[in-house]
Amino acid sequence: METHFLPLIKRLATGDWFTSRTSACGLFSVIYRQSSTAVRAELRRAFKQLCTDDTPMVRRAAANRLGELARCLELDALRSDLLPLLPPLSQQDDQDSVRLLGVNASVDFAEVLPTEDVLTHIIPLIRGAAEDKSWRVRYQLADHITDLQAAVKPQLAGQHLVDVYQILLKDPEGEVRAAAAGKLKKFASSLAPDIRESVIMKTLLPIIREMVGETNLQVKTALAGVMMALAPLLGKENTLEHLLPLLLVQLKDENPDVRLNIISNLECVNQIMGITQLSQSLLPAIVELASDTKWRVRLAIIEYMPLLASQLGLQCFNERLTNLCLGWLVDDVYAVREAAVTNLRKLMDQFGVDWASSQIIPRGVNRFIPYNGAYCSSELHVEVTVSLIPL
Repeated sequence: METHFLPLIKRLATGDWFTSRTSACGLFSVIYRQSSTAVRAELRRAFKQLCTDDTPMVRRAAANRLGELARCLELDALRSDLLPLLPPLSQQDDQDSVRLLGVNASVDFAEVLPTEDVLTHIIPLIRGAAEDKSWRVRYQLADHITDLQAAVKPQLAGQHLVDVYQILLKDPEGEVRAAAAGKLKKFASSLAPDIRESVIMKTLLPIIREMVGETNLQVKTALAGVMMALAPLLGKENTLEHLLPLLLVQLKDENPDVRLNIISNLECVNQIMGITQLSQSLLPAIVELASDTKWRVRLAIIEYMPLLASQLGLQCFNERLTNLCLGWLVDDVYAVREAAVTNLRKLMDQFGVDWASSQIIPRGVNRFIPYNGAYCSSELHVEVTVSLIPL
């Protein structure tokens, strides 16, 4: 290895063309662990030169491989040789394409360094990245905030990363806020149990309330996809008092993607809501969305029906939702009609053949829409009938 591979790395790392020097950056971690002590020191010196290269493309390649090499080094060598390279690359470099890769490297350093070193060296870099002048660097941090959270101890995450995450959620750039919002579920669930509810209620929820009224569609859509995951973490009382009103606001949002994301995650709320709260608070909004102008929203509601049926029970479902399920059979969109047929079969599996015989068949599938040029009632009749035949 040292006879043939080491000369290759040296030749590439000192080449006149920047392309050869960038190629060398990915080879150091391959040979490092198989090398002698003297060669390891030589490799570290060569890599340090690449990290300070005059060409941004070379520094970018070195920053991209810095964390990978850090995982190979002994702790003393890591502290003395590689750790000092991280601040210049992640904070001081004039190229944001280099600085944002310093965020990735910080995750690797946080995983291999002791807690005291993380607190002294890595946390300040993370705070600096959260306030970097380039939105791309801040976006990179938002995208990797949960990786950093997993890399450090829960105590450090609670003391330092919550503040950083709060800054990212309030970032002036919509792309950064959207990336941070998309990590809400994982970030909140990874908090230490003894501080989780307090952090969510006192720090995150006030920001979420503001974000629900966002004008930026990307942010609202990202938030709608994860916000409901807070329900199991907050418990029934806090969910009903604080989270449910926000849910109802987003269910009525003018953008269909926001409504769709909320509907797709309603199961999280249902797990902790009783039938009274479900029928009084959530069901009216669901009934309204059942005739939404966007067919994807109607489709999502249909797919949600079996779960809702299991929680509402037979009597409540018959009173409030059976007519809706039948109405979808004559929807203008084929995908909705197809899903409606599948939904009836799933409901029959839950409520039994007697329910289908008394509630579905007597209402006469044949009377649902005569031929209108788009589809035939006879085909619909056959499809529904076959679906309801017990296996």
